Amino acid sequence: MRVDVQGREKRGAGRRRRFSREFKRQVVEETLAGDASVAGVALRHRLNANLVFTWRRQHLRALAVGEVKPVPMLPVTIAEADARVPALVAEPDAGRKPVRRPRVRGAIEIELNGVRLVVKGVVDGQALRVVLAVLVSR
Repeated sequence: MRVDVQGREKRGAGRRRRFSREFKRQVVEETLAGDASVAGVALRHRLNANLVFTWRRQHLRALAVGEVKPVPMLPVTIAEADARVPALVAEPDAGRKPVRRPRVRGAIEIELNGVRLVVKGVVDGQALRVVLAVLVSR
């Protein structure tokens, strides 16, 4: 068996190349460092970008498996919009533009079991409960 300068086994034409774990880790770490693109790193090592993406996904999944910790859940209540804040409505006036009504704004961000959920605007409470139940059961 012949080995090239990057630790890859060289075989005859038509055979699969095999790569050492160290080489795969090195390539993946290059893709994770700074502004390096996966395609650029793959091209530099004469590899298919899809193969490098697969190595990267496997590497990140292996790292995540050891770091999963149970997250305590807090009770969630959904309240109606504050009725004390008056809506801004302008009387039609020839010289002025009408003032817009402010929209109800806000967002809830939940990170749970490796999933990031962003809820914006008006939310159906029952639908949110179902989504949270599914995320907790993962």
